[in-house]
Amino acid sequence: MGALLGFPNGRFFASLVVALFLLFSLFSLYPTSSEYPSLSHPQIKPQTDRCEPFSNANIQVIVKTGANVIYDKLPLQLLTALRCPPQPLIFSDLQQEFGPLHVHDVLEHVNETIKASSPEFEYYRTLQEYQKYGQDVRSLRDSSKSVAWRLDKYKFIHMLVKAWTLRPNRDWYVFVEADTYLIWSNLVMWLDRRDPSQPQYLGSPTYLNGEAFAHGGSGIILSRAAMEKVLSDDEDITERYDVRLQKEYYGDYVLMKALEEKGIALEKSWPMMQGKKQNSLPFGPGPGNGVRHWCQPLVTMHGVTPEDVNAIWQLEQQRPDVKKPLLMAEIYEHFMGRNLPAELDDWYNLSDDLMFRAPGVEGSRQKSAEDMTDVEKEAHQSFEKCGMACEEHPKCFQYVYSQQTCGFSFSYRLGQRELPHDDGVTYKSGWRLNKIAQDQKENRCFEPEWL
Repeated sequence: MGALLGFPNGRFFASLVVALFLLFSLFSLYPTSSEYPSLSHPQIKPQTDRCEPFSNANIQVIVKTGANVIYDKLPLQLLTALRCPPQPLIFSDLQQEFGPLHVHDVLEHVNETIKASSPEFEYYRTLQEYQKYGQDVRSLRDSSKSVAWRLDKYKFIHMLVKAWTLRPNRDWYVFVEADTYLIWSNLVMWLDRRDPSQPQYLGSPTYLNGEAFAHGGSGIILSRAAMEKVLSDDEDITERYDVRLQKEYYGDYVLMKALEEKGIALEKSWPMMQGKKQNSLPFGPGPGNGVRHWCQPLVTMHGVTPEDVNAIWQLEQQRPDVKKPLLMAEIYEHFMGRNLPAELDDWYNLSDDLMFRAPGVEGSRQKSAEDMTDVEKEAHQSFEKCGMACEEHPKCFQYVYSQQTCGFSFSYRLGQRELPHDDGVTYKSGWRLNKIAQDQKENRCFEPEWL
């Protein structure tokens, strides 16, 4: 037998067969996922099953990215969060084939005079040259980061036109970036409650010159009626705004101005659409503006890393009922609440709503000495005294201490590791678990709070 199969002798083949048999037998001793108790090891449904309840959504997702980061940010997104949206469009600054998907150059129709005269487009031509000669465009990332960001502003108006041209008459157009996490099930359930025949411009507001516009990284949503209204009978819209963009910094701001020109105003959709992610969201009372971050379904998060994408997607797969909205409270419990310690060394938990510094040291969000309690007057002296002051303050849920500075937070956030700096600066964070538990007990979610 060994000779027939090309092996030097039959004993090798016999040993291989025995090894394979033993390996198969070993795996058969372990239970399958369906044999685990459902409470501790929930069975994950196949992805196709989890997409199926939302397969009829007439929603077009558009991902805006750049050639020098596409290989870092997009592959895992396409394997996870972007598996359910049908036929997502990918717009970049370089046309290419990305596996089975086509990446569209959204800048190809920018005014040729502007392309020739604006310094940002030198980088655009460099990308094309690198592609032509098979060079790695990622090597341009460090040297071209600022110019790539400046080039990005030209994409916004053009991506509206190209999306409508390639996929006309969708009910909704959802524009995200490659580091935006989109919770598809929540998005579909939310937009099902809305009327796409009405002009709607949805997003998380950010501000310039006192004007609110949808932050591109948090996602921009336009209804069919809004797309029709902004683009119809306006063939020179891209030419007109290409000229304006030479003097502007932010493409998402200029997009707002184009919509405003047609009478379409932003409907603020924060906190469901977020510029934060799971470890920086201000859970609970929120950042002091009266908007509690708890019972709303979360639709987008921004600034996610590939590790974040995988972690959030794994949570989605573990949920037993895909038709039940994923609320902020559940995000908190999964990523923060179930493992939250009372304190952590070398950790910055983003506590900066109210600050206490050493006498004579001034800074923002600082409580005046005249208004401090006796305990607060000593909060800058140590981590322990900072914690005592937090316990006393009715709105403080967590605190951080660093170099004679104590910071309070009026919401609860996880933050991130902050190793000692070269100059000796260290951070230590604490959470008042009793106050957090009481706040949650008093503010249970009985139904989703849709906007």
